[in-house]
Amino acid sequence: MGMIASLGFGECRIKRKIRVAIFSTGDEVQAPGTPLKPNSIYDSNRFALMGLLEKLGCEVVDLGIIEDDESLMIEAIEKAANTCDMVLTSGGVSVGDADYIKLALDKLGHIDFWRINMRPGRPLAYGQINSTPFFGLPGNPVAVMVSFLNFVEPAIRKMQGEANWKPLKVQAVAEESLRSRQGRTEFSRGVYSYNEFGQLTVKTTGKQGSGILRSMSEANCLIEITPEVDTVKLGESVTIIPLQGRI
Repeated sequence: MGMIASLGFGECRIKRKIRVAIFSTGDEVQAPGTPLKPNSIYDSNRFALMGLLEKLGCEVVDLGIIEDDESLMIEAIEKAANTCDMVLTSGGVSVGDADYIKLALDKLGHIDFWRINMRPGRPLAYGQINSTPFFGLPGNPVAVMVSFLNFVEPAIRKMQGEANWKPLKVQAVAEESLRSRQGRTEFSRGVYSYNEFGQLTVKTTGKQGSGILRSMSEANCLIEITPEVDTVKLGESVTIIPLQGRI
């Protein structure tokens, strides 16, 4: 804004905020603030996504929780695609799920269901409904956030005009051994800091299960282990992706 003002412009054209519709799926998913029913879980994914989208300056259209019903799913997705710039869902895209999302999308648009070679976040869907991009994110909350950071955020930034945006990646010294599986990219949640020698170091936040949201809330970075590596030893260099300003 300072540069624009220094050139004497009183106004300029900008891109409007991206409107993103979000909803969660599943009969077992329950809204916070209500007594928890048997065999149910509270819906944390929708609120995590709201925070991530607001950080990016998006306008969030919250459609709540959609039951596992094909007609309701079709109605929600069609309405979202016609009124928003992007549709985001969580849950219902894993192999073996009651795949109401896929049934709905088969009738409304074009969708490719992927198995991404990454952990967490292997189940991920992407497609279009009447030219509106659709992302179907996993059901586990950490997988939702990691998938969002790797796939959805770059797409939103491109739609906002940041055509060549890439996340910052730097090297840090591992303060503990890290294990992965060759053939996939592993994203551990980590905490980086500087040691007494001025070196950038990193360690994990502890247990790394994709349902342990605390591992994400305590992290200030992701630790990226590439597919060709199965072990990072103590003292070796590893790639980290700082998260300040993104979550």
